[in-house]
Amino acid sequence: MIKVNLLRDHTVPTRHIAVAPTTSPLGWIMLAVLALVLACLWGTWFYLHNQVAELTVSRDRLTVENTRLQGLRKQIDQFEKMKLERQSRIEIIKQLKSNQTGPVLLLNHVIHCIPASAVLWLTALDQKGDQIRITGFTARGETIPDFMSNLSATGFFKTVDLELYEDQQKEAAKFTLVCVNARKTRTE
Repeated sequence: MIKVNLLRDHTVPTRHIAVAPTTSPLGWIMLAVLALVLACLWGTWFYLHNQVAELTVSRDRLTVENTRLQGLRKQIDQFEKMKLERQSRIEIIKQLKSNQTGPVLLLNHVIHCIPASAVLWLTALDQKGDQIRITGFTARGETIPDFMSNLSATGFFKTVDLELYEDQQKEAAKFTLVCVNARKTRTE
């Protein structure tokens, strides 16, 4: 049988063959191309990252502006609604004013004829045909002639006569005026 010693003898010097690394020009070109591709990828990533950041800031700014404009739009809608309501009210008032006849005109004339400094309370205003009866109370009797002259001055009444005057010492005096309408008014 043959014995083979597989263990190396450390005492024997071994020769090492030094192999110098060799590089081929193709390897250098591949390395340069790889470096160039990596640089392009990094540049593209950096450009896109900056674009995303700029667009995010722009989006946030536009979102805030949109929110502000939505608030303004709601206010404008409210103002438009209020404008339409007021316009319809104005139209209704104009229509009512144009439809004023008869008792409304009579009452307007009577109210405007009350003296400004008078203490005068009207309790009844009755119209039968062209005759109008005004009943009320006054704290001072001298306001009744002023009231009568104001009624006559309007031209709405032909005549204004005092029918009743009851002076009650401690309370307001009661009076009744009878007026004849100068114009025919529609009583409704």
